[in-house]
Formats: sequence, C-alpha cells, structure tokens
Amino acid sequence: MKIDEWIALIVEGSAELALLTLLLDNHLLKFERTDLLEHDLLRTRSASQFQKLHLNQAMDKQVHVYRILDSRKEKFKLSPAYQKRVSKVEELYTRPEIEVLYILNEGKYAHFKRSKLKPSEYVRHELTTMPKGSIKSRKYVTQYWQTQLDDLVKVIREYARVSTDPIDQTLAAILR
Repeated sequence: MKIDEWIALIVEGSAELALLTLLLDNHLLKFERTDLLEHDLLRTRSASQFQKLHLNQAMDKQVHVYRILDSRKEKFKLSPAYQKRVSKVEELYTRPEIEVLYILNEGKYAHFKRSKLKPSEYVRHELTTMPKGSIKSRKYVTQYWQTQLDDLVKVIREYARVSTDPIDQTLAAILR
C-alpha cells in the first residue's frame, strides 16, 4: 500500500513498544517502517515535545499521528502553527489490552471475565504456566510473542471484538 503521508507511531510504554516493533518488523501493520516519521517508533508523548522534536523541520508530506496509550485522560493539543502539518491524530487504547492479550492467547478469557480480578492480577495468579517475569517489560513481551506472531494478530483482533472500545480505537485498526 502506498502511503501519501508520514506516519508517526507514538508508543507509551515498553510493552507497547515491543508489540509494535514485532508487528512492524514482521510486516503485519498497514504501513512499513519506511513510512514512519524518522523510520522509527516514537516515545514522545506530549504534543509540545512532539512538535518541537518532530515537526520543526521542512516536510514533503503531512503527518498522520497514531498514539498508542492506555489513558484516555492524556490530551494531545498541537499549537496552531503545527496543526497544518498533521493530517489526523488517532488514539489507540491498550488498557488493559496488554494483559488481556496474554489471557486470550492462553484460552482463559471466559474464566477471567467470571473471576472479577483485574487483568494484571489474573495473569499473575491464574496463568501459572506462563514464563515468570515482568509481563509488561520489552524483553518479556518480545520473547513471549516473537515465535507466535499469527497468534498475536489473532488475539489483537479478538480483543477488539470483545472490548468495549470501538475497533478503530484498538491496535486492530492498524493491522494489515
């Protein structure tokens, strides 16, 4: 697919960075690394920092911003001088998606919904067959998913189906 604008893929945490890196490097997203602003994932969360670091240069195309985050409270307001450089800002939410992806992949979603536990507690206490470690660390996420990328795509789509968030506000929105 030919992209006629730069893509700014802003990720919030280490888990999101690991997931999006795997998806991007394995050509599972709607766009490629060469379509990305600076050809990389960005960690700049505030609009003022983003415009200072990434929009303060001559550009041949507008920028489509995807913010991957778990909070609905964070605002991203560009100053009027930079708004014309950005075609669109879309927010894709991952709360509590990262933990729910593990739960779905382990086939425990129905049990989890009945448990009344938070996703992080459920993973810690109920998914005892999973490798131990910090489930949201970049290393853990990468090691867990890198050999099961088809399953990762499947559970991202399944999460979008069962989530209360609209599909276009989940990671499924940017899958190929």
